[in-house]
Amino acid sequence: MVDRFPEISSVEEFIRLRASEDPTEYNRSAWAPLPLAVWWDLVRNHPNMRIWAAHNRTVPPQILAELIKDPDWRVRDRVASKRNCPPELLEQLVTDPHDSVRRLVAGHPRSSRSTVAQLVDDPWPAIAQEARARLANWLSAEPPEPS
Repeated sequence: MVDRFPEISSVEEFIRLRASEDPTEYNRSAWAPLPLAVWWDLVRNHPNMRIWAAHNRTVPPQILAELIKDPDWRVRDRVASKRNCPPELLEQLVTDPHDSVRRLVAGHPRSSRSTVAQLVDDPWPAIAQEARARLANWLSAEPPEPS
């Protein structure tokens, strides 16, 4: 689907597309790629657009790494919910102060076993329960050791 959206060439174009009420333009802001320099300009100079940068399906890993430092939990939440979020970023989000972010890390298919294990004693019971269930599933899926 990315191929059908032409590249966004500037921050101004991204902002215009994002603010548009035309669904075609709005969708382009969520699906079209941007040159790396435009990504950096967007996340460094337009903090109110960071959540929409995280929403874009083509956001590169180095931009995601910057976005997980955002003070707004909704930006970090959006990064943690991305299907292609790198495991090393999920590892960094395991201690996030917001419950919603940690819950996404606990259930994310790309979270490593060691990352999930860090959440088994999470203060929020739903997160701890999900982490324990995932670890139990991993253990039950392992072949038995030869005797």
